[in-house]
Amino acid sequence: RRQRQRCIRERYMGSTINLAPEDSVHVQNQIGGDILMALDDVVHVLTTGPRVEEACKRTIRWLDRCIIAHARPKEQALFGIVQGGLDKDLRDYCLTETAKRDLPGYAIGGLSGGEAKDIFWRVVAQCTAVLPKDKPRYLICLLYTSPSPRDQRGSRMPSSA
Repeated sequence: RRQRQRCIRERYMGSTINLAPEDSVHVQNQIGGDILMALDDVVHVLTTGPRVEEACKRTIRWLDRCIIAHARPKEQALFGIVQGGLDKDLRDYCLTETAKRDLPGYAIGGLSGGEAKDIFWRVVAQCTAVLPKDKPRYLICLLYTSPSPRDQRGSRMPSSA
């Protein structure tokens, strides 16, 4: 199934919007932020099977569309988001494909949704071992907090909460 856009439900009013990768980048270009995130297909971290593979492949297709649509690449850094759930092979696929795009930075997504902390850190280590060390690596939605900065383990940017 080939999805051209993402349907997003607005949290408070319950309305939905359809957002294509090009629309996502256009809005972020207009806002003028320093860092843009490519639109990705997120599945719950504990999801397994064909849905995770579908999300990985769609995330890469959408990344390519975001790169093409990005109107201000010299002024705004577009980050690709690595998905793959807890599946090592799918995570490797998404890592490899995302890193091939030679972006200004990368985000590790699809975590902090109920997985055990040791599994969380295994996936983070898997990602940081592959992503370029000379570019920012952003760990999205780090919900496991620690007073120690060591617990960021390879992510060089503070996480969102």
